[in-house]
This record gives sequence, C-alpha cells and structure tokens, in this order.
Amino acid sequence: MQQIDEPEGESAVPVAPWRLQGAACLSLWRLPPAEPELGVLALDPALPLFTFAGNAFVATIWAKYTGGTLSYDELAVAVLVRGKGLLVPAASVTAIWVDDAVSAEGGRRLWNIPKALASFETSSEADHGFVGRMTLDGQSIAQLRFEPKTLLPGRHELSGFVIQTGKGGPLRTRCAVNGKLCTGRARWEFAGAGPLAPLHGRKPLVSFSIGNMDAAFGV
Repeated sequence: MQQIDEPEGESAVPVAPWRLQGAACLSLWRLPPAEPELGVLALDPALPLFTFAGNAFVATIWAKYTGGTLSYDELAVAVLVRGKGLLVPAASVTAIWVDDAVSAEGGRRLWNIPKALASFETSSEADHGFVGRMTLDGQSIAQLRFEPKTLLPGRHELSGFVIQTGKGGPLRTRCAVNGKLCTGRARWEFAGAGPLAPLHGRKPLVSFSIGNMDAAFGV
C-alpha cells in the first residue's frame, strides 16, 4: 500500500506540460445515453455527449506512472463528448482518483480535473498484464486484472483532448500517449454500493494495455 503524501504548497505543483512514463490499461464501455448522467458519471450539461447507434461511451483508464514529472497511480473515468471543431477524440473526466496529493492538486488547479485521493495497489507485468486494486477509507472500490492476448508490433500513439468545464467556458487540454499496445481481456470489479456503481456488473466493449508508455498532458 502506497503512502499518500501531502503537498507542501503551491510551488510543489509542476507546471504544464506533465510528461510521465509507466504503464496503463484502458477499457471502453457502452451505456444508454441516460446512464452517464448518474452519480460520478454525471456530465456537465454544457458539454455535448457523444453518441453512436443510440449509445453513449465511457472510458476507464488505470495507470501506473513510475517516472517523469511525478510518480503515482491513477484510476480515471471519462465520458466521450463532441468537441466543437475537433477531428480527434475528446472526453470529459467525471471521476478520477490518485494516490499523490501533488498530482491531485495539480489536476484540479491546472486543468479543472476533479482529482481525489485514494489508496492503490497496482502492478504492471513484463508480459503486458496489469493488476490493480483501489480502496477508499479501507473499502475496496475497484479491482482490475488485465489478461494479455496479442501484442501489436511497434509503438503506437494515441492523442486527443480532455474537455472540462471552466469559468469562461469549456477548457480544452491536449494529451498524447505513446507505447506498446496489447489487446486482451480486462476483468473489472466495481463495488455495487461505491462511487462507480453504474459500471457494476457490466463488461467492457474492448480493452488493451499500454506498456513502455510515454504520456504527455497539457502539451
């Protein structure tokens, strides 16, 4: 169990962009359009929901950052949205937890991302497997086990925008990830009475892990 450190003041928050290295697992979920409005999946009405074939889409990203600007674990939930004039994917982070107070403060202050603190046990494996457990106040909220299947050749880059509600309107932040992609099966478990209950008992559409990852946020 990692210890959660408290920030030592505003100077402790690194300036953008943040460049991070590590590994992650991402899953995409399909939900009826009304359901992302529930609980921590609530989307600001000012942000237009992206839908396709009558469905809305939610991404869950579990990351373990081991180097770069900061080192910390993270579980994020992002609802896909339609960004005006954008030709690349866009999402709004509606719930996110980290185990580092500097990261939490920086996310809120720099990009209006609602980072909260939690405790994590996360490990990324040499064969591109990924295992994680997140707890709040000693209660298990989310667990993940990613079983790798096919490692895609070469390195791949994914980029897009995170769009959050800002004081003067939508706040767009560009992010990019580069790494080795591996398809596989992600077994997620969410507490039925926890903040991620809307995903309890569901299965993701698609999942993959990202190994040897270089990520940039706020570029």
